[in-house]
Amino acid sequence: MCMNRMPYSFSRGVTIIELVVSMVIITIAVAGVMALFLGTSRTSADPMVRAQSLAIAQSYMDEIMMQAYTPVASASGRSNYNDVDDYNAITAGSSIEDQFGNLIDIDMDGLDDLPGYTVEVTIALCTNVICVSDLTNQGAKKITIVVSHAGLGTDIPIIAYRTNY
Repeated sequence: MCMNRMPYSFSRGVTIIELVVSMVIITIAVAGVMALFLGTSRTSADPMVRAQSLAIAQSYMDEIMMQAYTPVASASGRSNYNDVDDYNAITAGSSIEDQFGNLIDIDMDGLDDLPGYTVEVTIALCTNVICVSDLTNQGAKKITIVVSHAGLGTDIPIIAYRTNY
């Protein structure tokens, strides 16, 4: 008689109950991980929209800061803007345009590639005591640019001061 055989109670394999229990545990774990990914993906676009809003605002600010301080001549249409005050005409609801007044069209399909973004530019004389006294009574122009996005829910403002240098 061979004594090397293991008793029947120690046979290898899993029972159907063990299989079902392990499948339930794995399903719960996968559902938890998927819920985490879903929550993360809902808010992952916010940083991109904020960065794009800031880039748009900075682009407008760079363009405005390169213009003359004092009015040169009246200009109509953004492609003809030639001084800082001309940009005060850009109001909320304006779509994003390049310096020539064209909609931003990155992929050349004729469609607006920055939908949902709006920009508002306000130019005002700085009436702060420091602006008037420290800048030899010439003052400074306060440039405020606010970019918003329909899906973001908040505005991204940037402010700069332009002097007559």
